[in-house]
Amino acid sequence: MRSLFKGVIGFGLVSIPIQVYKAMDEEKVEVHWIHKVCGARIQYRKYCPICHVQVESAELARGAAILDGRYVMLDDEKPETIRDHTITILSFHLLTAIDPVYFRQAYWLKPVAGGHKAYRLLRDTMQQTNLVALAELTLRSKLSLAVVRTYEDSTLMMHTLYYPESLRREGAQFGEISVPVSNKEQDMALMLVKHMQEPFVPENYPNVAKHKLLERIQNLMPMTKDTTNYQTTEEVILLMEQLRESVAQKTM
Repeated sequence: MRSLFKGVIGFGLVSIPIQVYKAMDEEKVEVHWIHKVCGARIQYRKYCPICHVQVESAELARGAAILDGRYVMLDDEKPETIRDHTITILSFHLLTAIDPVYFRQAYWLKPVAGGHKAYRLLRDTMQQTNLVALAELTLRSKLSLAVVRTYEDSTLMMHTLYYPESLRREGAQFGEISVPVSNKEQDMALMLVKHMQEPFVPENYPNVAKHKLLERIQNLMPMTKDTTNYQTTEEVILLMEQLRESVAQKTM
C-alpha cells in the first residue's frame, strides 16, 4: 500500500506526524473500449468540433461554462501548488451529528517516528469521549473539510467531506408526500422492521457484480501460443489476486 503523502495532525499545540493512505479501492473493474480488429485500446483525442482539428496541448486553456452555453476563458496562470499537509483539528462532535451525506473519501492515518505517543493520546481521548474531530486540510491543492475518527479501537481514519453547498437541497422535498397511513399499517411496518433487524456485518455483503465480472474475465482470459498457462502479465496477476480474495469472501 503506497502512502499518498506525509503530514501532521494539528491538535492544539500538539503536532502528530502521520502518513496518509487511501483506505478504499474502487468498486469497478477497469473496462475500456478496444478495436475488435486488432485488440488495441482506443485513444481519446483532444478534438475541436468547430475547427475540425486535433488540438495541441499548447493551444489548450481552461474555461468555465456559463448559463447561455458559452465559456469564460480563465487565465493561463497555473494554480499554486500547496504542499502544507497539516490536518488541522477545528472542533469535536458526536459522529451522529454529522449527516453521512457529506462523507466523501476514506483514508488511513499511520503514525510515524516521533508521533506514536501523541497519536495514541488523541485516539484514546476520542474513544473515551465518543467524539470525532472536524478538521481542515489541503488535498490536491484544494482546501477540504474532513472528519478524523477512531477505527476498531486502534487506528485513526480520516474522511474527507463535501461542503454543505454541494448538496442538491431540492431533493429534500421529494419526501413531502401527504398520504394517510393507518395505525394498523404502521404497526405492521414496525413489526417487519424489528423482524429484519440484525447486526451489520460488512463481509456478508460482497460486491457480487464485481466478482461475477472478474470470473467472466478469467474464463475469457487469452491463452499463449506456446503453452496452456495464462499469460503472466501484471494485469493478469492482479486479477487472479482479486479472484482469490473474492472466493475467500464467498466461502466465509
